[in-house]
Amino acid sequence: MSRADDTSQPNSPEAHFAHWADHAARQTRQAHPGKSTLTVAAGITPSGVVHIGNFREVMTVDLVARALRDQGVEVRFIYSWDDFDVFRKVPAGVPQADMLEDNLRRSVADVPDPFGEQDSYASHFIAAFESSLAPLGIEPEFIRQSRRYRGGDYAEGIRRALEDREALREILNAHRTQPLDPDWLPLAGFCDACGRDEIVFSWPGEWSVVYSCRSCEQEATVDLREGGNVKLPWRVDWPMRWCHEAVAFEPGGKDHSSAGGSYDTGREIVARVYQGEAPQYVAYDFVRVKGRGGKISSSTGEVITVDDCLAIYEPEMLRWIFASQRPGSEFQISFDLDVIKLYEDYDRARRLAHEAEDGTKADKKRRIARRTFELAAVEPARIEPGTELPSVPGFRGLSVVLQAYDGDIDRSQARFESMGEVKGEKEKALFRQRAECCWRWIEEYAPEEFCYRLRTEAVSRSLTQDQSTALGRLVDVLRKEPEISEGALIPKMKTLCDETDLTLKTFCPVAYDLLVGRDHGPKLTTLLTTIGGERALPLLEASLGSE
Repeated sequence: MSRADDTSQPNSPEAHFAHWADHAARQTRQAHPGKSTLTVAAGITPSGVVHIGNFREVMTVDLVARALRDQGVEVRFIYSWDDFDVFRKVPAGVPQADMLEDNLRRSVADVPDPFGEQDSYASHFIAAFESSLAPLGIEPEFIRQSRRYRGGDYAEGIRRALEDREALREILNAHRTQPLDPDWLPLAGFCDACGRDEIVFSWPGEWSVVYSCRSCEQEATVDLREGGNVKLPWRVDWPMRWCHEAVAFEPGGKDHSSAGGSYDTGREIVARVYQGEAPQYVAYDFVRVKGRGGKISSSTGEVITVDDCLAIYEPEMLRWIFASQRPGSEFQISFDLDVIKLYEDYDRARRLAHEAEDGTKADKKRRIARRTFELAAVEPARIEPGTELPSVPGFRGLSVVLQAYDGDIDRSQARFESMGEVKGEKEKALFRQRAECCWRWIEEYAPEEFCYRLRTEAVSRSLTQDQSTALGRLVDVLRKEPEISEGALIPKMKTLCDETDLTLKTFCPVAYDLLVGRDHGPKLTTLLTTIGGERALPLLEASLGSE
């Protein structure tokens, strides 16, 4: 047993390798003893926007790849773009819908890009997804299946499927309600003339495949060794590529993982037809968007992408959200007020990951948090217990400051620096990253009741005697100490309503009205100390007459 397998001793240098990705990595190593390099794989058809639900697969593989490397294994991480699949449906909201309709039944690699930016429909969505992975530190080897098939790379795999078609028919029929036709061949593809998949195949033997097109009546012979527009159907293609690439680990969605699903049939096919092994497998559940029911689908045109998430969530935090969930658990990506709670949970776990161990039961939680953050880091690094944690303001407090300064990140940063809460270049970079996410959330997603803007002009309200007394006391405080700290203001706030019939609960709506034009807002002491007396006093004094 290697040191990486020994998790029984709490003080072992490798004891923290207890994340689910570490267990998956360990099982993968044990299934391939003696191999110094292991291949892990993910992939998808770029038939539309690649959304955050699709991202769960590549993130699952990336976590296992990191765990394997931490256990001393060289890793080849491949991501297959199944861009040789059929374009079956025009997604909602995509431009040039009529043009796309005319291109149905062609390969997604051959459909023009309706956005006019790339060489094909597939390339458009491929480019967008690949660029979104870079900020997350995910760098797989991307493979375009259209190029592999057309280059003849899978000729041997196709021929072997044709030779063992009876075994394939038996395996697939065992999981079908309608048996395959007696003349069925494990082939799919596209006409060389019209590009559509309305074709009938025959196999005279050896390396030649003959087809006729029902759409345009084209007839042709294809030499598999020279490549072309012939491919294997999905359920055969997947296990063929397991063997071709020697894939050791690949996850799949729960829709592929049911009894008799594509993983089950693939496992039989790779063993009987290709004399290979199925990769170690993890089934992952769906990711949903808070407030929407059902599985995310690119065809609806209303999807959340990785870039959408990175606009609101810091890269490490987005990785942490996925890393802190077991693959089989369904969870939600939120864009409402839960964003604040998620940031608070993240900051709490971040502090826990850096805490020193003290020999108590809490050490187990610290190790779990530490290992999760090691895997969540954009740049992999070991976290030592008790190491100093760079400071970054909490999301909730930051949102108050940013709104007080109308989204001015430089002024907001200067305020935190003046209070000693942001120091050094590392903390400045963390601050700006979070502030940009926070302001985008405020502008695009925050509920209306959470947002506020300071009045640009003062209003004069008619106040009761008690309201005037409490407001006058607050104004006196701010006149004497316009830059008062929140800690110093809090005890003074508690005395504002003395000898009146008011309480802070009944007085604060008066101040909120004068400052932000509504009867509620962020914590009043935070708001006042953020904007300072210079901005607050003109808005508060107008209702005191000549006082």
